[in-house]
Amino acid sequence: MSGNQAFRAGLIRTLDDERPTGECMLVREGRVAAIGTKAEVEGMADGATRWVDLRPHTVLPGLTDSHIHLVEWALGLTGREVSGAGSMAGVLARVRAEAPAAEEGEWLEFRGWDPSWRSEADLTALDEASAGRPVALIAHDLHSGWLNSEAMRRLGIDADRREPVGGRVERDASGRPTGVLLERALDWWYQGRPRPGAAERRAALRRGQAALHRRGVTAVHSVEAPDSLRLVLELEAADELRLRVLHHVPQRFLDSLIECGLRSGFGSGWVRLGGIKYFTDGALGSRTAWMLEPYEGSRGRGVQRLDVEEFAADVSRAARAGLAATVHAIGDAAVRMTLDTLERTGNAGLAIPHRIEHLQCVHPDDLSRAGRLGIVASMQPSHMLTDISLAEERWGTERCRGVFALHSLLEAGTVLAFGSDAPVETADPREGFYAAATRRDRTGYPADGWYPHERITGLETLIAYTMGPARAAGDADRRGRLAPGFAADFAAWETDPVEADPDAVLSADTAATVVGGEIVFSRD
Repeated sequence: MSGNQAFRAGLIRTLDDERPTGECMLVREGRVAAIGTKAEVEGMADGATRWVDLRPHTVLPGLTDSHIHLVEWALGLTGREVSGAGSMAGVLARVRAEAPAAEEGEWLEFRGWDPSWRSEADLTALDEASAGRPVALIAHDLHSGWLNSEAMRRLGIDADRREPVGGRVERDASGRPTGVLLERALDWWYQGRPRPGAAERRAALRRGQAALHRRGVTAVHSVEAPDSLRLVLELEAADELRLRVLHHVPQRFLDSLIECGLRSGFGSGWVRLGGIKYFTDGALGSRTAWMLEPYEGSRGRGVQRLDVEEFAADVSRAARAGLAATVHAIGDAAVRMTLDTLERTGNAGLAIPHRIEHLQCVHPDDLSRAGRLGIVASMQPSHMLTDISLAEERWGTERCRGVFALHSLLEAGTVLAFGSDAPVETADPREGFYAAATRRDRTGYPADGWYPHERITGLETLIAYTMGPARAAGDADRRGRLAPGFAADFAAWETDPVEADPDAVLSADTAATVVGGEIVFSRD
């Protein structure tokens, strides 16, 4: 936005060591020109400067959601849900209620299926509820799902189809698929279903952008296929994009990126290319996170999605081409393999650092390695709201000491970059602030916090939503704090999440959000 603006607030938290707080901020041509007292800023302003009064609110640097599936999440804002159904019978009742109203041949996807019910998966019952439509019930963590017979027929899934490496097809006693697919087998659904049209996806992206602005989010690190990147670029070309987007691309597109000569960090002030996204394992909820030792009460250790040597070769080849690694690793075995691989590869010659997504369960021997190696820990504290009881049940007390080890990772010098993993969780950073500070789930359990020594402060959480993501994106000299020359991306909060009681942060509203000096959201 052209022209000068001066913003006055109750308090401005800059995260800049030279001027940690201020009262007023002068913005010129979309960048911070000065921060200080009202008198200081008045002395630098001219007669054409527009004054914006944000008092009594607290201004913070704009937040970054460092792990989101942007277009997929935005489409899901109006999608079908079975979460809260309470039982398999409840799930089938919802399918039975909605399927007949769908258009003939429409592919139906319901989110929120509980994979712990998969032993009850009765394919005949699902087929009867589906009114002839192809149906998929997708787990909360997106790593497992249950398909009906019509969906499997259209995707060519039958008794003779072999499982992909790193995937699993559950079968009955006769060898016939039950419809339950895990990990890379579920990719058959994701890659085979019809995609919504460009107009529908574009409209969803606009809705999603507005929803993020309402929560003070001004940037995202998104993980999706290139068609979603194209959509973001179209919004930028139309001058409609008001989010800073770092876009990570799935591993299967590596050859295409190398052939085009594209490197991590390539792009504009709005959209830049991130890293190559690898999946080394699955998720806790689907019992597919890859562990060093078996799950409690089981002989299974989860799913290793990538061969060690093939993974190492791919990461090395990508790094030589200037493409950083963005690696999904949840279980302690997956985290260790990833650290081993990235240690051999190194960060030399890359515009952005390698990063590990989730880093949910870390063996004590590995807690200091990411910081020492300069690897960013991209974590989602809001997962604690749903995963605490699951982790205790499936991983046991001893391993849980290394789960969501936020404080230990910070103490070891690790750069944290916080996000939501939406649509797995809601794209609401307030939940991240609450979870990081309290380590309690949505019911308030446990009252004293889950392994409370791993709690972090509101200020540390704010840094993990701002400066940490900026470093992860190679933007630490342009974004992540409010200082002269930095992008004027910020939000005014009615409650200061740095100082407020964490319970109060859950209901804290954003009064206004500014991106590049432009007010993109205002509650007034």
